[in-house]
Amino acid sequence: MTESFSAEDLARRRAASRRLGWAIGLAVLALYILGFFIKR
Repeated sequence: MTESFSAEDLARRRAASRRLGWAIGLAVLALYILGFFIKR
């Protein structure tokens, strides 16, 4: 079986998923904090 991704491709994918993870985490944190200020 041949290698599907080169080392550079894997590094690029890891960097992209790390950025995506931080973005999602920050969005969740922002919604959580906003929830304190929005009274239902």
